[in-house]
Amino acid sequence: MHHHDQRPPRFLRDTTAAYLGGVCAGIARGLGIRAIGVRVAVAVCAVLFTAPTLIAYGAAWLFMHSRDEFRLP
Repeated sequence: MHHHDQRPPRFLRDTTAAYLGGVCAGIARGLGIRAIGVRVAVAVCAVLFTAPTLIAYGAAWLFMHSRDEFRLP
């Protein structure tokens, strides 16, 4: 079964609205909020908890599917 035959996960990297990997934009889209809020939260976390935030962002980038894989608008 191909990705486009399945219901997509709630959180997908949104590379069309990406600054880096589309992780923040994808999380925002999945939550129904503006991406700037997620980006600010990640930036604050990166200042306060640099290593864990970078590890979490990197893991999300690796493991979150891209919207492109599901051919979503």
